[in-house]
Amino acid sequence: MSQKYAPYGLWESPITADAIAEDSISMSDIFVDPITKDIYYIEQRASEGGRYVLLSNKTQSEVFAKNFNARTRVHEYGGAAAIAYNGTVYSSNFADFLVYAAKDGKIKPITPEDPKKIYRYADFCVHPVHTDLVVAILEDHTHDTPQTVRNSLCVINSTATTVTSLVCTENAQREFYAAPTFSPSGDRLAWQFWEHPDMPWEGGQLYVADVYYNPTTHALSLSNTKLVAGSASTISACYPSWASDDKLLFTSDEGEEGNRFANLWVCTQARTKPVLSSAVQQDFCMPPWTLGNYPFASLDDNGTKAICVAWRGGRSVLYVVDITTGSYNEIKNESFDFVVIEHVRRVSDYTFVFTGLQSNAPGAAMLCTLTGSSFAPDFQVLKSTALMSAAPFPEGIISLPTPLELKLADNKIVYAVYYAPKNPAYAGSSIPNEKPPCVLGVHGGPTGLETQNLNWLKQYFTSRGYAWLDINYSGSSCYGRAYVERLKGNWGIADVSDCIEAVQSPELRSLIDTQRTAIRGGSSGGYTVLASISLTSSAASKTKFFASATSNYGISNLELLADDTHKFELLYMTKLLGGTKEEIPDVYHDRSPMYFSSRIETPLLVLQGNDDEVVPPAQSWTIIDGVIKNKGHVEAHFFDGEQHGWRTSGTIKRAIEFEREWYERSMVRTSVSK
Repeated sequence: MSQKYAPYGLWESPITADAIAEDSISMSDIFVDPITKDIYYIEQRASEGGRYVLLSNKTQSEVFAKNFNARTRVHEYGGAAAIAYNGTVYSSNFADFLVYAAKDGKIKPITPEDPKKIYRYADFCVHPVHTDLVVAILEDHTHDTPQTVRNSLCVINSTATTVTSLVCTENAQREFYAAPTFSPSGDRLAWQFWEHPDMPWEGGQLYVADVYYNPTTHALSLSNTKLVAGSASTISACYPSWASDDKLLFTSDEGEEGNRFANLWVCTQARTKPVLSSAVQQDFCMPPWTLGNYPFASLDDNGTKAICVAWRGGRSVLYVVDITTGSYNEIKNESFDFVVIEHVRRVSDYTFVFTGLQSNAPGAAMLCTLTGSSFAPDFQVLKSTALMSAAPFPEGIISLPTPLELKLADNKIVYAVYYAPKNPAYAGSSIPNEKPPCVLGVHGGPTGLETQNLNWLKQYFTSRGYAWLDINYSGSSCYGRAYVERLKGNWGIADVSDCIEAVQSPELRSLIDTQRTAIRGGSSGGYTVLASISLTSSAASKTKFFASATSNYGISNLELLADDTHKFELLYMTKLLGGTKEEIPDVYHDRSPMYFSSRIETPLLVLQGNDDEVVPPAQSWTIIDGVIKNKGHVEAHFFDGEQHGWRTSGTIKRAIEFEREWYERSMVRTSVSK
């Protein structure tokens, strides 16, 4: 078939918003019953209103009822909603916030009735001897304001349907817990703890305590609680996991200042030390925005080896780590080039499962067995996220990521990923010497990472003749702690300047039309979008640098956010901005886009969920009102039933189409018609 020519940005593409919305299934978790070795996974299905569906790999059927939603709202972002132990599956249900147990087709609630949805549960851990006692995070919303929500560890008695406190202090409104885990004998419990103003990746601390069982009351209590790793504000220890009764594995970014990466550590009765014989300049975990996303697992019963995920160049790599010698070997397989590996769980000796994402194929729940002295991997797809009903897209239509290391002002290195326009039906533009318009994506967090896995939204645009550029700006994760801490006190400054300078870099100027670049982002990425086109400190606001902009549930008023965001992130900004709004009111004002909406000349599209409690709708309304008042160019769409991000097929489709139409009107067709 002969190829066609058409202006960049106006190519016809078979990748439609309908197809993306229909195919919007993500693998949110995978876990293993440590006794039966049965495997389970949780799918998020946009076609079912964003429902999280818990499936058995053995039966390929749902474990709970068809309307069951295996999701939790602990920390709002959730995660670790379900586990399995000895044939019983435990899961939080989003519909009523109760925890349920399912075994042999029988399903029952194991937490008391909660008609007002006051209590939230997550991160379950079954006692290995007294198996009807389940430790979990308890988030108490009796007084439902960000300043008064209380977090603790509790014990759920699944026989008596009762909940009792295990670890709770008078400062519970400032505290957080994660990853409770029993030693194999059940004699000890480890967990992660942090408190305001830390986030878990800033000052997560690991505690270990002895477990006492009272046979008279059939209850658990703790004694001899000890801090074993991590330090408030300065050292982050995460993901505790027992390799044996006397060997606790975890990640820690303790190390030489300026050269700190989260590596694997081990704690025994004798000492706590790094596992690797010398520090590796790669992070062995991502920031724990959600619960239960373990980046490693033991490979044998003795805890002598572990399978670990590390991050190199913005991509996942797999290592077999020898806990005894501190050596490690990379696991490679060209036919399974996973760029994102998450939710690593042990099945049996040298066999593990994970959720994997590739750059050129849909995601999947995966099983891997390592064999021989070289640990040769045998990968098996357990469940792909590709829909059987979806029509295949033409071969050669996927634009693959090109990682870039950009040298910006003052020799500062910033990381980016470029996707070129690609569609096998087109040979290029019909306009001589035309360069493609570009969509610049800004990830959320801001302590996050834009990964290099296949994303159909990006392909939707590249297959229409757009270039796409992701910026992992200063403050992004998986490049070491020093890179994350570039943003301390500089949010709204460093992230904005990195995006502007990246577009102006010689590498990008040769690839894209810098006069037709749109900036878009969600949540804190939406804040960077708004800041870049409004703040007096932004070079882009002074020259209308960006031709178009899209804010998905973006932040416009930092003062308001400091009061009404959820508890998990309530004091996150104090480090990002350099203090509280009472301490540095001018900074909160000067970096709030709403106060500078009169400066916005870039056409702005605003998309917002009406039920968002992380970035409430008022954040979008304030910027919209300001732009309208100053007769600026703005369009807004609010979606009922949506929270922080799009989960339903209808919203996904509409949001994609609104964004494409916006760019066509504001920067593509205007230039073509000239």
